[in-house]
Amino acid sequence: MSEAPRCPRCGCPEVQVTAGRGSACAPMPTPEALRCPQCENRGTRLPLHGRPIVRWEHEGPGAAEG
Repeated sequence: MSEAPRCPRCGCPEVQVTAGRGSACAPMPTPEALRCPQCENRGTRLPLHGRPIVRWEHEGPGAAEG
């Protein structure tokens, strides 16, 4: 398991990772939920071998709120 990523919005190193629930028959790994405890930014991480794919709702610092 890789370590938790930093939040791209506020830089918090303590991002909470919640493992996804999947089936042993699934062809792909199950996405993990990410949540920053400081700014509440949320995202997902697909734990692929070698290079996980991470997506965030707010990608950078100071992103304009809708």
